[in-house]
Amino acid sequence: MNADAGKEKIFASWLTANAVDVGKVALRTYADEVRGVHAVRKIEANETLMKIPLKCLITVEMGKATDVGRAVLEAELELDAPKHVFLMLFLLLDRRNPKSFFQPYYQVLPQTLSNMPIFWSPQELEWLRGSYLLAQIEERKHAIKTDYEAINRVWPAFPRLCTLDEFSWARMCVCSRNFGIVINGVRTSAMVPFADMLNHLRPRETKWTFDNFLGAFTITALQTIPRGAQIYDSYGQKCNHRFLLNYGFAIEENSERDGFCPNEAALLIHLALDDPLAPRKKLLWIRDGAHGAKRIRVCASDNENFRACLSLLRVAAANESELDRILGQNPYGSYRTASDVNIPVSLRNECAALSLLKLTCQTMLSAYPRPLADDISSLACDDMAPFSNERHANIHIKSEKIVLWHFVHFATTALDLAHQSNAEFEASLSQLFEQPPRHHVAGYCNNTLRQVRRDGCEIKVASQTFAAIDLSAPTIV
Repeated sequence: MNADAGKEKIFASWLTANAVDVGKVALRTYADEVRGVHAVRKIEANETLMKIPLKCLITVEMGKATDVGRAVLEAELELDAPKHVFLMLFLLLDRRNPKSFFQPYYQVLPQTLSNMPIFWSPQELEWLRGSYLLAQIEERKHAIKTDYEAINRVWPAFPRLCTLDEFSWARMCVCSRNFGIVINGVRTSAMVPFADMLNHLRPRETKWTFDNFLGAFTITALQTIPRGAQIYDSYGQKCNHRFLLNYGFAIEENSERDGFCPNEAALLIHLALDDPLAPRKKLLWIRDGAHGAKRIRVCASDNENFRACLSLLRVAAANESELDRILGQNPYGSYRTASDVNIPVSLRNECAALSLLKLTCQTMLSAYPRPLADDISSLACDDMAPFSNERHANIHIKSEKIVLWHFVHFATTALDLAHQSNAEFEASLSQLFEQPPRHHVAGYCNNTLRQVRRDGCEIKVASQTFAAIDLSAPTIV
């Protein structure tokens, strides 16, 4: 028996000794630090397949009750992830005790978390070149270090008990494994032994909760699960950048049942440095919390972020007369922020905004070392190990590029339709609606572009005069 198998056997005995009901499932190891939970018999829909008593849970309140936890509370530290930190503090201190009640659980936790990007080597990070995820990885490292140093200042004994590397390990361990639950009316987060071994799948096939009547954390099947099949949890609808950063994996086909894909690209929209109107435009941008540049995440769909992105682009592309209209004479009064310009200003401005969208996406695509076709080919030929960091990096990069190419094609199509005759516009629009992958641009052209093409290609402003407002002063709502 190898060391990991021995630890898992001790862990299983600990579960049994503490009345943890997991007899319908079993743990399997696929690769180093890669495991899953399987059904040992057929499980029916609505059947409880796991029941874990409260005494086996590690909660935020347990971390707050430690000496260092009380010091953190008294100091009122502003931490990056407070609930996570209190779970981390208990975990880091308690696992030093060889006689801890939770020691069998600690022993089966991943020891390295080498799949998490914050622990990747410089060579591994090269696989992410061109992606904004690299900046997020550095931000996460900085946030972890900042929290660690803040705790050291209020509890000077902490660095003797825990290194920055150990603190980082605990941060990602808790980040990827904790459950948000309500115990006796108190909303908290908890580490739940064994329940945290389930891998992710959408749509979900199980549900979990803390059952106050039973005094236990339970997982229930939502459908029939065959004997031997892997049992999954859902980590939620997320973009691949969140899966990779927080869980250490990316999903090749990250789509919902209705076809929606939550993968995103982080577009950087900025004002031109040589734009003489930039000082006036910045007045709107500042109200969005930006100073001439704003990072906004968009997916290949019509949602609030995409509409905010178009608004920012309209401001960035505006000439003087268009900016005057945006700042003081739109039909609904002056806009509060650059993200609120959700009504097209003029045909010229809309085309300029679309051109800027296309250029932004093309510029981002040029930052990657290879084209999308190469990513697709590499993933299709299975040259990379199934659970390797390289494969997950490639899946994430491919996901970003697909979104960027979506908007390159979106802008190209919309710009083409913007200058067609009415008959050509209607014919082209009908063809777009016949192609499901192009419904996003079809909807935009049918609504926004049709509106701005109408009535002499400009939105007519109501005859009443709107007083210009001073955007340097805060708006009171």
